[in-house]
Amino acid sequence: MNKLFQHTTRFLTIILTIALISGCEKRNSGQFEDGTKYSAVLCVGSWPNTAYYIAGIPSLTEGVVSIKGNGAEMTGKVYAQDVIQRNGFYYHANFGSGRLGKYHVENGALITDKEIPFTWLNWSSYTWIDDETLVIFGDGNNEARYAILKVDKMTIKTGKLDLNTIPTGFNTYNIGFAQYRDNKIFLGYGFGSNDFSNYPNMPVSKKAMVAVIDYTNMTVEKSLEDSRTTSMGGPTVYAPTSFVDENNDLYFVSDPPNMYDAQSPSYIYRIKSGSTELDPTYAFNYSAASGNDKAPAMWYIGNGKAIVRSRVSGLSIDADHSFTLIDARNGTFIKKLNLPVDKGERMVNAVIVEDGKAFISVNAADRDYVWQYDPTTDQLTKGVEFIGGIDYILRIEKLR
Repeated sequence: MNKLFQHTTRFLTIILTIALISGCEKRNSGQFEDGTKYSAVLCVGSWPNTAYYIAGIPSLTEGVVSIKGNGAEMTGKVYAQDVIQRNGFYYHANFGSGRLGKYHVENGALITDKEIPFTWLNWSSYTWIDDETLVIFGDGNNEARYAILKVDKMTIKTGKLDLNTIPTGFNTYNIGFAQYRDNKIFLGYGFGSNDFSNYPNMPVSKKAMVAVIDYTNMTVEKSLEDSRTTSMGGPTVYAPTSFVDENNDLYFVSDPPNMYDAQSPSYIYRIKSGSTELDPTYAFNYSAASGNDKAPAMWYIGNGKAIVRSRVSGLSIDADHSFTLIDARNGTFIKKLNLPVDKGERMVNAVIVEDGKAFISVNAADRDYVWQYDPTTDQLTKGVEFIGGIDYILRIEKLR
């Protein structure tokens, strides 16, 4: 009887192991089961009575999207729209609950692939090294911290960054954009305060900095500085503020209101390919060119051009936005795109770039669409519509 039990147990263990391996092999890509190519993170309700959903988008150019029979509710598992998506998997660090998780959508539900304990940092920004390596940055215990996450096994390595010392009058790091290029990570940062007793008159550090980090050992080689602006982009867990173009040149934008600075302009900077210094021949004052708007997000669409989600001047992150077209390479403002006023808050990932075209989601006053902008013809075309009581389109993303 004991031998039979032992053999049976071994057999069942082998079968279970094979089943688990097969399951992992089938889920090396976290796509929606129907092969949906795009997704949206949607909000229903008003803060604090809000619910969040991930919905599949069959097409960006036609049809309608609702959460009825389509939306996987993420409320309770993932806090809000500060999620990172790659190859159909979603990643989220919930500082409040002390966990970092990997998720995918299946059968109309958000499935937890794996969650690990995580209170090392309150994340702000990230950059991908490759498909399996994600580096996240943020503040923890008033220290600049990072974590390197191997997303296949959800294993993590943490450390501290030796950034410039926080000066008197400030007590925390403001982590901005993060961009990987040629074994270096370029990380925007500044100084801030978490004492809100004087809000909105918060202290402002009139200096913007970029740390140049050697990815091999995560050491800070140097910090670049500029005093014409503050807050070098971010938090990029919500929307991108940097890109590397076809020439391997790095561009990034500042957003001073992110650190309660309504006076300083948004600037776009460049670090040329092969260099680790700010390009001394380039500094694009976006605010001066756009009528004093600020630039909380920027997407590269190719051939030197980029789309900026542009916010009217002021401290409010909930102010009206527009979308503008710039020539980043030449540092010139082209025009404001003829789209409805976007009523969404600052933290919106609103653009997908595919096949040389930009697809832009707009939270309009009446009906919400994804618009297609074709830079070769300079034409805007109305695409898929979001219906069914959705209050905000917070993210649109390409899954594969």
